[in-house]
Amino acid sequence: MADDTALSVLHSDAHGQERRGQRDIQKIDLLRARRYGMEEMGRNGRIKYTYGGVVFIYDPLCNREVTTFRSPDVALKSSGTKYARPVILPKMVAYENETILQKHDELRILMLNKPDIWTSHSVLVVDMSGSMRRDDVSGAKCRSDGVWMALARDYVMKPLESKTRGHTDLISVVVMKEEAHVVMKFEPINWILYNKIIDLREWKKLRPSGPGNYMPALDTAEKLLLENKGAACALSLMFFSDGRPSDKGDFSSKMGKIAAKFGRRLSFVCIGMAEGGEDFSTLSDMVTEAQSYGAVASFGKPSLDADSLSNIITTLATSLTTSVTEMTNLVTGKARQVRMDITRERIGTPDDHHLTSDWIAYNSNTNYVDTLWSWNYKINQFVNLMDSRCGSCWTETNVFETTKDTIKGYLCHNCRAKSFCSRCLSSGETSFHRKECSDFLRARRLGTLIRPTDYFSWSMAVKKTIFGEGAERIVRKFRYLDKSGNFVGPVMVAKESRYLESDGNYERRMQYHTEFMRTQAIAAEMADKFNHALGEIYTHFQDRNFVKEQINKMPTIEFLKPMVVQAKTDGKEYNILIEPMLEGKYEKFNDNMGMVKGESSKVNIDDLSKSLGNIDLNNKSHGLGGLGGLGGLDAIEEDDEDDDSDEEIFDKKSSSPEHGSYCFSGIKNELFLQAFSHFSYEISKKRFMVVDLQGVFLRKNASSCRYLLTDPVIHKHKKKNKTKYQKWTFGRTDRGEKGMKAFFITHTCNEVCRLLGLEEAHKYVES
Repeated sequence: MADDTALSVLHSDAHGQERRGQRDIQKIDLLRARRYGMEEMGRNGRIKYTYGGVVFIYDPLCNREVTTFRSPDVALKSSGTKYARPVILPKMVAYENETILQKHDELRILMLNKPDIWTSHSVLVVDMSGSMRRDDVSGAKCRSDGVWMALARDYVMKPLESKTRGHTDLISVVVMKEEAHVVMKFEPINWILYNKIIDLREWKKLRPSGPGNYMPALDTAEKLLLENKGAACALSLMFFSDGRPSDKGDFSSKMGKIAAKFGRRLSFVCIGMAEGGEDFSTLSDMVTEAQSYGAVASFGKPSLDADSLSNIITTLATSLTTSVTEMTNLVTGKARQVRMDITRERIGTPDDHHLTSDWIAYNSNTNYVDTLWSWNYKINQFVNLMDSRCGSCWTETNVFETTKDTIKGYLCHNCRAKSFCSRCLSSGETSFHRKECSDFLRARRLGTLIRPTDYFSWSMAVKKTIFGEGAERIVRKFRYLDKSGNFVGPVMVAKESRYLESDGNYERRMQYHTEFMRTQAIAAEMADKFNHALGEIYTHFQDRNFVKEQINKMPTIEFLKPMVVQAKTDGKEYNILIEPMLEGKYEKFNDNMGMVKGESSKVNIDDLSKSLGNIDLNNKSHGLGGLGGLGGLDAIEEDDEDDDSDEEIFDKKSSSPEHGSYCFSGIKNELFLQAFSHFSYEISKKRFMVVDLQGVFLRKNASSCRYLLTDPVIHKHKKKNKTKYQKWTFGRTDRGEKGMKAFFITHTCNEVCRLLGLEEAHKYVES
């Protein structure tokens, strides 16, 4: 099909024809240049078009070619426009009338006066140095055109069409040259903004020239990101460059300081646009440093075509949407305030060996630990840990210390709960009220007062800076202290809510801790039952010793046991959730949306392996016959209203393997966590499901390994919990029946599921 530009009528004078002949330029190239070339104003009212490595001077008054010559900005290898015609994006003409433009200005003023309603703010830093004129981007007129086209299409138009962003999402644009210039500031995302970015495609508005200095651009971007003091606005920073900075400076350190202020709230991407061989180490270092302070950062080097560039921009848009979702209250739909009173340390910062001014110590008359709490899932409440400090002078007595032979105190002989040091005991200062003893005895009987385990000290310290940040929590380092103020015991972590709503008052803070402790305690109990169920599998086989040996090699699943510390500082109460720090490679094995890490290899249960570990359950010599599972896996429907009169949370039925053959030596460790999530659903009578399994895999030796996990998610089936469990909450990550369905859609029952006799997941999916 003929190019429609060939139908245009364009006059050429003798000079123009001569120039084209000398430079081997076809007239049709000039016709295409008028449609696809970069347009800028020339002298005497003439228009200058650059296309395919050719500069074409055109006089619009007489529709005449004046002259042509080769562009100095032609691609080093070949022009991108020779491969694919530039993408043409039409402007939204309906949004260019004065009334709509005036309303846009009014909206922008409104947004400036109400920063608390911003959903997101994106700062786009675009390199407009001279090299951005090069025309080596396939599908774009030049490098700068490729950037503006992709931003208009993928960062503005597509989100508007899909309604994923709107006028509460703002964009600022910084042009990077010798100095940084803000060409758009706090513009709401709408079709008017789309038109403005389309205008930037042409060099009439903005022409690449001069050097590209990084530091002024980073300084300007930081000021824009900080201008909204609100903490409920998701942030993104996009940095386009086609090469090394023209200036000098510690750019990665600068980016690290920016990321340290926002952490996970900031999505940051560097995009390097150039032909092969360009040095993008500076951009890569900036990304690495941003990641080290918790920002969601990445480096993209697209191939020199418009679609590749669009994919990277779309990825950042998705990351920003994820951040907005994280910061949204799923019940009210309102944005949640991220805490801004925190500072971050760089990931990988070595642990302190002793107490410094970077720590808050709780070991004095004004800063001290008042209470330690654990959790009892059976009574659904916090339980106090017995205090090992002297009831008269608060001296540490070590009465619960099991690692030392020396006992410095004694428990009250009436209640065996209150401690007294040797000095107070010998001086007679141990008078104790009979009623207090009665209260302690009653609390011990009810399970609300328990003896501590893994005990180290009641003197503690929390580091001021955070070293980890998740969607819901921030994490600090925590240490026990001895009487001299030295660190003792293992490195611990202190977890707090990432959001202000959980930090506003005592009740809200305790609600946050309640949901965390309840979730982890129930998950830990399910893990114990899972380990026990696997440990008893050998009883169903005739060759018990062999099967038991194989079972003992399988990984166990454990959840950390957190505590809540109630500390007082100058009379004010603070609640700190603590647990041991996980050592090893931290991984997320599945999540609350149905994601599974990697792909588990399926074991063919009908294939009778000849290996030593092959056990056939259909063989009557094993003493098995007609063994069933834990019960049918009913469809998880919104209106399912099974009777919930049984107060017990867990099913008491024993697990029993399905019929078939088992190659124990072929059962891989990664199968166990998916089987555990499935198991948790059935063992809880289809009321609950434990997912979002994350932590470390630890191996002591060739025959001993375990998964040590933390921060799980529990989905609660609302219709199946009509008694005391109805009021149990598990935080915003609980997706209820939808979360359960998401798991079963992606879950393929494996050999471990069959060993436990779990119902096939596909029966749920099909129902």
